[in-house]
Amino acid sequence: MVLIALFATATLSFADQTVALRVQVPAATNVVYATGPFNSWSTYATPMTKVQDSPKIFEAEITVPDNVGGDYQYKFLAGPSWDYQQSNPSGDFTYGTDGWDGAVVNSFAQYLTPVNIQVNVKVPKTTHYCYITGNFVNWEEPKKEMTFVDEVADGKNYTYTVLNFDPSVLEFKFASGPKWKYEQTQSANFSYSGNGGANNEVSVVCTGFKDIYELGNITVNIISYPSGTDSIYLVGNFFGPDWNINEAIPAVKNYDGTFTAVIYNVADVEYKCWKRKDWAYEECLADGSSLPENRKATYRDTPTVNITVERWNLPTGIESVKFDHPISITDNKIMVSGVQSLVNVYNMNGQVIQSFKGKGDFTSRVLPSGFYILQVDNSRAKVIVD
Repeated sequence: MVLIALFATATLSFADQTVALRVQVPAATNVVYATGPFNSWSTYATPMTKVQDSPKIFEAEITVPDNVGGDYQYKFLAGPSWDYQQSNPSGDFTYGTDGWDGAVVNSFAQYLTPVNIQVNVKVPKTTHYCYITGNFVNWEEPKKEMTFVDEVADGKNYTYTVLNFDPSVLEFKFASGPKWKYEQTQSANFSYSGNGGANNEVSVVCTGFKDIYELGNITVNIISYPSGTDSIYLVGNFFGPDWNINEAIPAVKNYDGTFTAVIYNVADVEYKCWKRKDWAYEECLADGSSLPENRKATYRDTPTVNITVERWNLPTGIESVKFDHPISITDNKIMVSGVQSLVNVYNMNGQVIQSFKGKGDFTSRVLPSGFYILQVDNSRAKVIVD
């Protein structure tokens, strides 16, 4: 009965699936775009890849509901606008009739011959970098860096070549960095046809950006931290959007007892501190709760940051870890036999209260009743002194 109930619940929601959509087209076809509910009927969001020449077949991966119905519709274009839509047949294909690989288009209204389009822009002199996005990349976050040409009295010139696109439908905009927060202040998009493009080249002027992207080194000083801290690491989005504990930046301990870490060649970052290169040792607030948000720094505004770590999280709930060393607790003392390299005794605030390095047996000093984290060589466990 439980299994039946779980199955009934599971069937109420459906995951998406990725399928390969294929179409056979005339030999004169140079490019193919797929359109349908999977991309909100966009004419340029799903360019297809040629996978066969004779007959000519194009393919693209699309995401559709796992429970897609037989009446699911889609169609194809020989260019990134409705001017190039299929004409024979003119109606939509359906999953129930054609599946994902049974579509055949005998002709299109027009056939695009893609060209390379040179986009030139003049930006304010305060700009350090210039990026471009547009319908040629489905308006993705600005990632295409433009090439610096020269600096003139009233600005800086950059250029970028859009490959294999239709000039008549090209739209684009600029950013001073690789995120939307750096996009241009002008609300309207630029376009090839609307900005005097000719001979596959268009030149425009961008008057400003919402923020200026500027790279440099951010220095983080950890001026206060829990006693017993022997190492600190910074983990964040320094090397990409994903946080990787294996790419943690180690902080160096200074003569005055503070720690310093330098994040090189960044504009703005989010990060936190860890006591070890281990997700379990994340910093937290004094009461043990998580930081309400990531730490943030911007090179242009705060190239040097002084922070305080109030407390470390330590692994808990691992009482069942099997040690290779006998452990006993007598008279409020923890005793360990057969130590190979080290012993650390932590309180629940993450502070080292006693440490031993060497081989042999270890006996702690008399400890107040309570919970402790015991590290012996490479093993850890939570122990209770009572």
